Amino acid sequence: MTKKNQLADLRRLISLSPKNLRINLSKYIYESPETVLKMLFRLMKTEPLNDRKKDNIFTLARMLIEENINYPLPQWLIDELGYFLKSKRFTEIDKAILLSVFEPEELVDSVDGFDMFVEELINTKERFGDFIINQLRTGPSRLLELYSVITEKSRPEGLIAMIDDLTGYEDVEVIRLLELFCYHPDSMIAMTALRAIEMAGTQEAIETLYCIAALNEQLREEAEDAYINLMHELPLPREGIKKRKDPQDKKYIDLWITLSDGNGALSAFIGKRYGRNNYFFASILMKHNTGIKDVIIIPGISREGYEEIKENYFTGEIRFYPVQEDYLIKIVKHFLKINIQKGFPVPLELIVLKNILEWGVLEPVEYSFDTELAKPVKYYPRDLFKFPFDTWWLHDERLYRLLKPYKGLQVFEIPEGIFIRITEIFMEYARQEIVPLCELCADIIKNSKYKRRVRLQQLFLTIRNEILNPPEKIFDSTFLNFGIVASINNTLHNLSLGIESPEHIE
Repeated sequence: MTKKNQLADLRRLISLSPKNLRINLSKYIYESPETVLKMLFRLMKTEPLNDRKKDNIFTLARMLIEENINYPLPQWLIDELGYFLKSKRFTEIDKAILLSVFEPEELVDSVDGFDMFVEELINTKERFGDFIINQLRTGPSRLLELYSVITEKSRPEGLIAMIDDLTGYEDVEVIRLLELFCYHPDSMIAMTALRAIEMAGTQEAIETLYCIAALNEQLREEAEDAYINLMHELPLPREGIKKRKDPQDKKYIDLWITLSDGNGALSAFIGKRYGRNNYFFASILMKHNTGIKDVIIIPGISREGYEEIKENYFTGEIRFYPVQEDYLIKIVKHFLKINIQKGFPVPLELIVLKNILEWGVLEPVEYSFDTELAKPVKYYPRDLFKFPFDTWWLHDERLYRLLKPYKGLQVFEIPEGIFIRITEIFMEYARQEIVPLCELCADIIKNSKYKRRVRLQQLFLTIRNEILNPPEKIFDSTFLNFGIVASINNTLHNLSLGIESPEHIE
């Protein structure tokens, strides 16, 4: 039997993608946590590190420290951290990422150089501001990472002091970081950041305050007053409120959007290359009834890691449609309008994303979809067994209540009165939910780079018209017939499995 070598296996482990790293933890880590941690610090000193290896080492070290190291810290770890702080192999933000797993009190009196590191990083205004600018100019995609490192372990008074140190900076990089603090749950921190942006007194500050007023309900009035005051002092440029860079200069390698499923959900896939083997990925989840639901941002990925993420997203029945940046922004603004109307907060990650990608002012604006139908399309049941039509069936508590007494029966065995009532419920659902989904999907196809999907685009509009102007006999519509029967059949199937409410599987 081959003898195991923990150090060699750690080298293999840190070379894996983040997903495979998690999967293979138990396979490649078998020595004690202390032994593995010591080896990780050894690799930090000796191993040639690319971004993936560095991120994986920090991930493993933070995990092992968080789960296995208690205060007071062992002397060997104190020594390793002191050496780590003096290392020239890592940037200040790299060091801050690893050290953020500790409370400052655990390090300040024991780790050699920690107090000087904190002082240089935070307490010196010029150095701290320049550090922020340098980090974001050389790596714009690190904005979320930088914000997280600063906020993760800092007390409110410390954050306020940091923000005060940034007051007066006019650089857009600093303003973009300050904008994130405006969404901090501590109102004093958020207000301090807002005032710091106002003090910048630049066009970028006006646009940022305008965006905060549009998206941040907690600071809406204060942000409105601030940007109006600044507008009197600094008139808008002739070209308007924001002139963004030409998308062709942004090196997008992927910009895709899906059609909407039966839950009203669709997602955008964004890929960008910042340099050789330095890729950025983001996805936006949008829902018809809630707006922008979730945003995922993964910066600093290798080409291999990026291709792995893309493969995971693009494998399956859901088809992505390539779009232009301007169109994607219109869709995002449309769903932001739903966030505001329904009272759902805007995810902080969306603010991060628009700043990384330099989307300019992001405000809620309802988008008018093109619903012109040239000619109704003749279609067949086989068309409806494809995404997204196969997901457009009614998943509703009322159907579960109506059909519960008939659990175990087939669709054709349901009493006529129940069938008619479900038909009424489905038609109400179709008018309220499916019609806007048809409009959205048709518009996405029309504005995509796929110019040969005219039939599918017109099919969505044909179904929309059938819902709004149904035939005298509902079941003369292939789609309505399909949707009603599928809703009954799927609900009966779920009931047979013991699922008695849609809440049990959502």
